[in-house]
Amino acid sequence: MGKRKGAEVVDPRIRVEQAVRAVMMRREGADYADIATELRISEAEAAEITRVGYGRLAAQTADELRIEVEDRLNGLLRRAHLDLRFADSQSARTALYRTILAIEGRRAQLLGLDLPKAGTGDE
Repeated sequence: MGKRKGAEVVDPRIRVEQAVRAVMMRREGADYADIATELRISEAEAAEITRVGYGRLAAQTADELRIEVEDRLNGLLRRAHLDLRFADSQSARTALYRTILAIEGRRAQLLGLDLPKAGTGDE
């Protein structure tokens, strides 16, 4: 038991974890061969679970995606602030200040907190 038509039956929870990992790896530039090697599955299975993973992402609501993106931006912001503590030159600090401002700008835009640019309204 545990086998069906010569293929191993996999716990659905493991498949979900694999799909999440496959999508993450794909976003990082991995190809299906890399994903298959990492997850110890065939390339065809890697392509299939990646497709399923992206399908689930497409089904997420805008709010869920917004939260996910905000979490990523917050993580980047934390790392940038940590790097700022250890920056050893003014040019490194300046680059990190620009990075922090860019992240804050993207987060404000994501949350709908962007202020209109000066001179764009009716006067």
